[in-house]
Amino acid sequence: MSVDIIVKQNEILIGLLARSTIGIDSIHDIVTRGKKNPGAYIKAYNALTGSLSVTDAAKIAGVNKGTMSVTLSSWEEAGIIYDVGEANRPLYKRLLVLPASSGEKKD
Repeated sequence: MSVDIIVKQNEILIGLLARSTIGIDSIHDIVTRGKKNPGAYIKAYNALTGSLSVTDAAKIAGVNKGTMSVTLSSWEEAGIIYDVGEANRPLYKRLLVLPASSGEKKD
């Protein structure tokens, strides 16, 4: 089996586990709770594919790097993202793609 297939299978399993344990609505709530522009944070969350820096994610959300760093730390603590980067350069990966509004089912 190729590495790409194994990576894709792992992503599918992570998404399925996230849906069944945490739930899309709960993840959506964690991402958007208390945000002035929740849609921008959903867009930033969905962009976390393991290749974006904190600065890149901040640009997508329209916030400064410090704000995004705190947000990413809270998301990581909540278990809805994980760091695939190095100690000096964190790169975050989301569990699944969130719909624009909760209650929708989207892959």
